[in-house]
Amino acid sequence: MTRLAGFILLFVSLYGCAAQQVYNNHVYMENRCGQPLEMKVSNSSNMHSLDRNLTVRAGSRALVASFASYGEDVIEQIPSNYQLTINDAAGSKSIDATQLKQRLAVVEKVTEGTQREWTIREASICP
Repeated sequence: MTRLAGFILLFVSLYGCAAQQVYNNHVYMENRCGQPLEMKVSNSSNMHSLDRNLTVRAGSRALVASFASYGEDVIEQIPSNYQLTINDAAGSKSIDATQLKQRLAVVEKVTEGTQREWTIREASICP
């Protein structure tokens, strides 16, 4: 009887882990600056630790953060060392984790199945 109970407990535990839903949280920034932007993103994912360099055409959007999640929203996942640097012909602007979270707090989340995305559409990101 003890073996049966142990087997059932093991099966239920494994089933619970396998049934957890994994979400993809993506944060985009739309270029409303009227000219191409060069962006450097650091610590923007829990799936890799690479710094990424992006060129974003006017009117296009770029992926500036991406996190796999078991339910939490992206604001809870942004690490304190997140850094986004935006450059254009006029100058440079940096956005850190706190500033990104503030911007995301007022952005609508769009959900389709396990894909969740936020798009920041502010001209205030322009250098």
